[in-house]
Amino acid sequence: MNKKFKNLNEVRKSIDNVDIRLVKLIAEREFYIKEALKFKISKKQIIDKKRINVVLRRIKNSSKKYKASSLITERIWKLMIKNFIILENKLFKKPKK
Repeated sequence: MNKKFKNLNEVRKSIDNVDIRLVKLIAEREFYIKEALKFKISKKQIIDKKRINVVLRRIKNSSKKYKASSLITERIWKLMIKNFIILENKLFKKPKK
């Protein structure tokens, strides 16, 4: 990013625009989480440590590629995963026999 800003307000406006895009992406991720939940037949399937590790590794690699702090991105994703697990547990319904 080599954008030049004239003042703090310009920078903040850009940050606000990124925040809106992030919220939209989180909403999209939530939709897919809910779709995945439909295929889970047991609450034990909600926490998939292998999948979590794959996701975190991919985030770490993407952070390096895009020159983002992997410390920050890893913390954000861990928190996001934790909260989506809470959501999945609340929404989980046992399949009807």
